[in-house]
Amino acid sequence: MLHSLSDPTPTDPARASLAIVEDEAPLRDNLELFLRSRGYAVCGVGSAEALYKQLATSPTQIIIVDIGLPGEDGFSLIEHLAAANRYGLIALTARGATADRIQGLQRGADLYFVKPVDLHELEAGIESLWRRLGHASRRRREDQPNPWILEPLDRRLRAPAGQVLALTARESELLDYLMSRPAEIISKDDLLCYLSGSAATDDFHRIEALLYRLRKKAMEVFAQPLPVRAVFGRGISFVAAARIERPL
Repeated sequence: MLHSLSDPTPTDPARASLAIVEDEAPLRDNLELFLRSRGYAVCGVGSAEALYKQLATSPTQIIIVDIGLPGEDGFSLIEHLAAANRYGLIALTARGATADRIQGLQRGADLYFVKPVDLHELEAGIESLWRRLGHASRRRREDQPNPWILEPLDRRLRAPAGQVLALTARESELLDYLMSRPAEIISKDDLLCYLSGSAATDDFHRIEALLYRLRKKAMEVFAQPLPVRAVFGRGISFVAAARIERPL
């Protein structure tokens, strides 16, 4: 269902800010054009990794996710975003089997649409979800998401809500490297070279064990997942807004 929109409607500040994660560029472009014509602020990206980078700098309220994405798939992405508890999530996919629908909803999708979707029906779903999120009469305004703050000198990590986690020297060193390059996927070799001086003199399993313990500590203190994602076959990324406070 294609639309030709030469004069899109100005963005309506009372409507949700949307992100579309779809690797098929023609479909993504068509969705963006339609939703912009209806007054939405929309950003379209082609992968989970690109979305993480976008979310680190841009306020977004509702995210539309294709399941069959390259790299990290849509089910995994939805599960991670649902854990953050700050986004409305819509699955939009060619997978219409009951098992896929159930998995999508169990992973955290609020709505599940099967392609091809009538775009006016999709818009109705977005509006319904926006009302459920409690934002129908006002748009949540944010210049920047509150960052995670690392204080390397004191070996402390501060969550956006203000809780503080004490770190070991090794944990602080790992986070320092990841948070200095937020949303960037850091390869295993790069991490090994940074933490040990050589990719050949250390075992990456040690870093994985370190990260496992750090995630466990963070969940206990913050009651939310540490925003560090392992991207299969590529490396590790800190996927939230980050700031490192160093003494002058």
